Amino acid sequence: MIYDLVVIGGGSAGYSAAKTAASYKKKVCIIEKGPFGGLCILKGCMPSKTLIYSARIAEIIKKAKEFGIHVDQNIKVDAKYIIERKNKIIKDFASSRLESVKKDKNLDLVIGKANFISKNKVQVGNEIIEGKNFLISTGSKIFIPNIPGLKEAGYITSDSALDLKNLPKSIIVLGGGPVTLELAYYFSNLGVEVTVIQRSKHVMSDNDEDLADVIEKSFRKNGIKVYTGTSLKRIYKNKNLKEIEFEQGKKNVKVKAEEILVGLGRVPNFESLNLDKTGMKLDEKGNPVINEYLQTSLSNVYVAGDATRILEVVNVAVEQGRVIADNIFLKKEKIDYHKFPMAVFTHPEVAWIGVTEREAKEKKLDVVIAKLPYEDLGKAVCYGETEGFIKLILEKKSKKILGVAIAGHLASDIIHEAVPLLYNKNTIYDLAKMQHIHPTFGEIYSYVADDALNPDKKLSSKGKFVCLGC
Repeated sequence: MIYDLVVIGGGSAGYSAAKTAASYKKKVCIIEKGPFGGLCILKGCMPSKTLIYSARIAEIIKKAKEFGIHVDQNIKVDAKYIIERKNKIIKDFASSRLESVKKDKNLDLVIGKANFISKNKVQVGNEIIEGKNFLISTGSKIFIPNIPGLKEAGYITSDSALDLKNLPKSIIVLGGGPVTLELAYYFSNLGVEVTVIQRSKHVMSDNDEDLADVIEKSFRKNGIKVYTGTSLKRIYKNKNLKEIEFEQGKKNVKVKAEEILVGLGRVPNFESLNLDKTGMKLDEKGNPVINEYLQTSLSNVYVAGDATRILEVVNVAVEQGRVIADNIFLKKEKIDYHKFPMAVFTHPEVAWIGVTEREAKEKKLDVVIAKLPYEDLGKAVCYGETEGFIKLILEKKSKKILGVAIAGHLASDIIHEAVPLLYNKNTIYDLAKMQHIHPTFGEIYSYVADDALNPDKKLSSKGKFVCLGC
C-alpha cells in the first residue's frame, strides 16, 4: 500500500495532521516509537499542570489565615501520591488518544522507529512503508549544556522532575524559561528551598521585562532566590550537596543544594531518521530547512511541532498539523503566529498574544501602551490577588489592538478574550463598548480601555481601588 500521508511521531502535531487528513478520507499511517501520546500528554502540559495544581493548593492553605480561615500550618506533602495521581491522569489521556487512532478506519498505527531509505519510503524494523507525503513531527529532546562538573555532580531534567516521589530539601534550577519557572513554583510550594539561576538579565528572556519583573518579585517574596545576568563557571560535588559557581556582574557567587534541575531548553529530535537519505536540504546542525508552509526542500515532506523550533507549545503544534494536512490535500495556507495565546503557569500567571512591547520597540512600530494594575481591579482586591497588570499594545493612529499581555491571577484564562480582538482587528474603541460581568477578573479589559480613553478620570491612580461598576 502507498499511503496518502505518513506521519512520523504521534504527538500533538502528528495527531492533528493525521486526524485532519483522515477526515478528508485519505489513508494515513502514523509511526510512533512509543510510548504513544507525545510530549504534551506524557512529559509536558498535562503532567506539569497536574503537579502545579497540587502546589497551588498548598500555597492557598498557607495563606488561609489572611482570609480568616485558621488551619494547621504543618502541611504534610505526599509527593508519592501527587506523582501517582498525575500518572493515572496521564495514562487516561494517552489511552483516550490511542483509542481515537485505533477507531479511525483511515488511520494505521505502526509502533517502532522510522528510518528514511528514500524521499518516499521509510523502514520500521523489517517493514517498508511507502507514502506520497510525509510529515516529520518527532518533537524535541532536552538540551544538556557542557558545563564543567555537571555530569560528575549529577542532575535531573524537566522530564525526570515530573516523576520525583522523594523531594530534595533544596534544588538549584538552571534556566528561567516557562518550564523551569513552573517547576520552581511547584517545588517551592511543596517546601523545597529553590534557587533560580538565569543567564539573561531577566527570566522569560524572550518576553517583556515588566512581565518577568512580576514573576521575579513574587518568587523572591515567597522565598525563592533568583539570580539573573549570570555566567556559569563550574559545578562541584560537595559531600551530599552540589555546588554551582557563577559570576553575576563582577561578583563571584557560589550556591549549594541537594539537587540541580537543568532546564536550558530543548532541541529538535531527528535522531535515527537518516534524513540525508532523502536528499533534502539540511542546515549546519543537520535539521531540515523549511519554508513558510512548513515544507522542506522536498515538496512532499513537511515538519511540524517542536521539531520546527517555532513557538514550542501545543496549540501551535496542533494548528501546524492541521494546516499541513490542508496544504497537502486542499490549498496552501500560512500561519500567523501572532494570533496564538501563550502562558506561563506559575502563580501569578503570565499570558500574552500578538505583538509584544519589546517587539514593537525593536521593529520601531508606532504604538502606544495602555496599562492597568491588578490592584485597581475590584475582584482582585477582594481575592487578595493584586500582583500584576494588563497592558494593551495599540497602533497609535487607529488604536487597533496589536497585542495584549497579562501578569496576574487567572492570566491564562483572561487572555482568551484577546484572541477574537486580534482576529477581528478590533480597536480599543470597540473594546470599550463590550460589556463585562462585574465583579470579575475579566472586566479588567473594560477598566484598561476606559482608563486609556478617559485619562482625565485617573482611574488607575496606583494604590487606590476604583470600582467602575459600583
